[in-house]
Order: sequence, then structure tokens, then C-alpha cells
Amino acid sequence: MATAIPTPIAQRITLDPADDPFVGPRPAVLVLPGGRFQELPKHEGEGYARWLSGLGLHAFVLSYRLLPDRFPAPLEDARAALDHIRHGDHGLDVDRVGVIGSSAGGQLAGLLMTGRVLSIEEGVTDPPRPDFAILAYALADLDLLPQPVVENLLGDLLPIRDELSPAKHVDASVCPTFVWATAQDPPGLPNALEWTRAPAAAAVPVELHVYPDGGHGIGLADGVEHGGEQHEFIAREPHTASWTTACAAWMRQEGVLVD
Repeated sequence: MATAIPTPIAQRITLDPADDPFVGPRPAVLVLPGGRFQELPKHEGEGYARWLSGLGLHAFVLSYRLLPDRFPAPLEDARAALDHIRHGDHGLDVDRVGVIGSSAGGQLAGLLMTGRVLSIEEGVTDPPRPDFAILAYALADLDLLPQPVVENLLGDLLPIRDELSPAKHVDASVCPTFVWATAQDPPGLPNALEWTRAPAAAAVPVELHVYPDGGHGIGLADGVEHGGEQHEFIAREPHTASWTTACAAWMRQEGVLVD
């Protein structure tokens, strides 16, 4: 059962530990839901956490700051959470700490992956970075979004849109990455393709899956509501839902999951 962790940044974190059959130090994943920086859908938070804990991973769901708080606030939260996971007393395998991000949460995951320090940040020199990443219809490049959407998201930070486009900063130091989206997702598909092109160009291991059915924000694609949530994006697409099986196989291939 998920439990809240009573520390400063962890007041924003909910832990769903690895299921009981799994013993010893286990990998962990920082879960970053999407929601256009306006909400944090539970099916991309709690839903992912329950799936991951069933695989034997500790899942840490972060409620990062939303609009009207703009960057670097959500990125500060994500970095603090990743640092908390690595250095907290959780009994986990600190050499296998990953991140999963959906849509806007995928933008945060990407900025964690690249270790990018923004020009609006002060005193940041060596931010924490994940060992592996799972990107679900994640934002890669803000140039792939409609201009009004970007303007609403960034406000007076519009001049640094390139800094906030994580795929523009991918190099060989970025962690192995699993990417998926659907063909019916106008923002998700081009961003997923860019999230594949950029790591491949940098010789970073990357795996891409594109499914024919389902829209943006579909999450696990199993149609399950969490916490009483009745979200407009929740839908059941059985074939698309197989992305979790493909992702688990990828994690085994990368040595993240060791049965």
C-alpha cells in the first residue's frame, strides 16, 4: 500500500514500494505525471506506481508544482525528488534509479536526463540524473507544439524555449531510454519520434513503440480509474496497453529488472 514519506520534498512524494514477493535492494522509479502543468492525473501517477511496484520496483510519485508556478519550480521539485530517492534510507538499489514521465512530466524527465542547467537558475552545477528513462508521449521539443500552447506554458520565459526543450540537449551521457506513443496522438507522436532520433544520433540506447489506437494522455491504456478519478483521457485500448509488457522486457534487457 502506498505511504507518504515525512520529509520536506517528500511531502510532495507518495511511495508505492515493491510488492511483498520481492526482497532485498530493489530498483526505484521517480514517477512524473503529465497534465499540461495544470493538473497531475492519477492514472499517470498512482496507476504507473501500482504497475511498477508489481514488477518489483519502488515507485515514488511526485506532485511537482504546477502553474502559475513556472520553471524552474517543477524542475527543482523533480531534481530534489531524484536526490531524495538516491540518498534517502529506503533500502533500494541506488545504482538503478530511473524516471518515468508522461507528456509534460516527460519534459521534466528529459531535463533530468540531460542534466541541463537553465540560464534562470542560480547555484546549480551538478544536478542529479537518472540511470534509465521511460517516456510516454513525452515533450521533447517545444517547437513541435502549437505556439499558443507554448506561450501559455512559458509566459515571459518564452525566450528560453530551446533551453526547456530537452531533446535539443541530448548527448552520449544520457541514460538508456524507452519511448512510446500512439499514431492518434498529434503532440505525442512527433515528440516520440524526436525522443528517438536524438538519443540514436548520440549513440544512446533507445527503444520506440508506436501503437495505432489511443489518444494523448492514455496512460496504461487499461481504462482503470484511480482515486475516484474520472479523467477525460482514461480509455481502454488492449493492444496499446501492451506497452507495459514491452517496457518490462526492455528493463530486463537493460539490466534494470533482475528476476
